Order: sequence, then C-alpha cells, then structure tokens
Amino acid sequence: MRQSYYFFLSLFLAAVLSTGCSTQRTTTDEVAYDQRTGQPVTVERHTTTTTTKDSTTEDTGVLSGTVNVIGEVISLPFRAVGGLVRAIF
Repeated sequence: MRQSYYFFLSLFLAAVLSTGCSTQRTTTDEVAYDQRTGQPVTVERHTTTTTTKDSTTEDTGVLSGTVNVIGEVISLPFRAVGGLVRAIF
C-alpha cells in the first residue's frame, strides 16, 4: 500500500514539474577596452527567455479533462468561502 502511495505521489510530482514554464538563459562574453587605461575588460551580458503555454488553448484528453473537472469541483467550496471572506473584509 505504501509503495503504491509513493509511486502515485512521485508520478503526480513529475507531472506537475513537467508542465512548468521553460526558461533559457544565455550568457555572452564580450571584450571591450577601457578608455582610460586601454586594458581589455570582459563584459558579460545575460539574456533570459521564458516561454509558457496557455493550457486553455490546448486540446485536453479524456483523463486530464476528468481530473480537471474533479479538481474544479473540489476547489469550488474553497473559492466560495474565500469570496465570502473577501466580501466581508
């Protein structure tokens, strides 16, 4: 029982981590010369590119659609209580 629990927990963790955003970072080194001394100076430039996928525009399968609906049904009472708390305060 415990082994299957750990298996499903690790499978869920892998699924969550694989759907995250993708980040690519590139570093460019350039050599420039100091105007006062004339010595070469290394200049580093960092460029970070982040791409995300919008899950609402993709087609979902039967299993993922079912899990999505179950998640929405479970979260509905919590959203209602959160809305009431926000309205009161």
